[in-house]
Amino acid sequence: MSATAPAPSTAPPGPKPLPVVGNLPELRRNPMEFYARLAREYGGFSRFFYLGKPTYLAASPDAIKEVLVDKREIYVKNTRYAQAQKAIGKGLLHAEGETWRRQRRVTQNILNKKSIREQVAGAAAVIEPELETWREAARTGRPVDIEPDLTRMVQLLIGQWILGSEFERHGERVTELVAAMRENWPKPPRSVWAQLKPPPVFKLKKLNGIMDALDEVIFAAIRGQRESDADDFSLLSGLARAEFEDGERFSDQSLRDQLLTLYHAGFETSAANLTFLFYELDHHEGVRKRLYGEVDRVLGDRSPEGADIPELEYTGWCLSEALRIYPPAYNFTRVALEEHTLCGYPVPKGSMVIVSPYATHRMEELYPDPLQFDPERFGPETSEGRSQFAYIPFGAGHRFCVGQPLAEVQTKVIASMICQRFTLECVSQSPVETQPGTVMRPVGGMPMKIRQRGRSGPGAA
Repeated sequence: MSATAPAPSTAPPGPKPLPVVGNLPELRRNPMEFYARLAREYGGFSRFFYLGKPTYLAASPDAIKEVLVDKREIYVKNTRYAQAQKAIGKGLLHAEGETWRRQRRVTQNILNKKSIREQVAGAAAVIEPELETWREAARTGRPVDIEPDLTRMVQLLIGQWILGSEFERHGERVTELVAAMRENWPKPPRSVWAQLKPPPVFKLKKLNGIMDALDEVIFAAIRGQRESDADDFSLLSGLARAEFEDGERFSDQSLRDQLLTLYHAGFETSAANLTFLFYELDHHEGVRKRLYGEVDRVLGDRSPEGADIPELEYTGWCLSEALRIYPPAYNFTRVALEEHTLCGYPVPKGSMVIVSPYATHRMEELYPDPLQFDPERFGPETSEGRSQFAYIPFGAGHRFCVGQPLAEVQTKVIASMICQRFTLECVSQSPVETQPGTVMRPVGGMPMKIRQRGRSGPGAA
């Protein structure tokens, strides 16, 4: 159904709700699969009930475009998560209106492809020592859970890029505190009873203490940048120097919000992308051979440089296909500011509309055999004519993720350096099970055996 086609009834199709709780039990058991089922069984626009309130899923490209572009002024982001608000403040993720537009213009000017690629060589130097533990694991045959290791690698890269020279002073403490936040973040309730229970006070108190400690470190880094006025091409340096159209600059609080927004938005999503990539490579030998062949041809035995990024084309297709099947941000929400029609159906004021990349990326009409890992979907011939709203791991419309260029470069650097040195084999041959959280992650991590490829580092024979 097109986004503007007249509807045959006053409500979109959807599953029958239970009394009082609506469709909450199935939603809480597995929200990702619930959204995928709605898209599969009821099409591009459907309705379900969250407790007693009608809620909508926009799954087709037409419906997504109508929400995020055509009627974007009618919607605001859902900001009901208190912990997320405290963690990242009113940066790009939560800001609205003119405040968001001012922040976006300045940040996007700094986040350009040229400045990001200039840092590739430095990024490779950061990753090289992190792979030493994997060489030891390859020698001993000890399995490694690659998910936390990849998370640390991305944290180091994005931390260095965001804080620049201040990361040398504060990087380890930032990494330590963010890891503690991750461990103590509230888990999504998986049942109606859990939904109704208040979160444990002692856990929230511990989490708030960790976030306060992280604030102290970030504000210390901001003071260090202000005092030194260092120009080290970091986001902190660029934003501290940047001026808005009226000549104003970011306050310390606003700088803090921007830095933590991009830090949190960047490291978990990229780490999840890399984790699922190597899971799929172990299950698709032909894809793995082609990817490794590209890395060997483009890089040989040297570390990646900025000019190599466009040449690692198939590597990019593989990362994109992993993002399609396992989008880290599996859903995002908008709240209607007024009553309106969407896809021809009336939507009441205050209604929540959900866009789920997980559901959209699994629609047969968009991706035949959608669960099959096939990087060729992102080749120029295959992807030609595909709607930009059919592939949305970074969001879509005017609020698409400003960090997308950085994420694409960082994941290529890490993936290519790993492929130069190792092959990775899953310890378990059971299909991966995913779990929702701040991002989608594998249940139980991703234990893998590390095999050396006959190379010990840059310049090795």
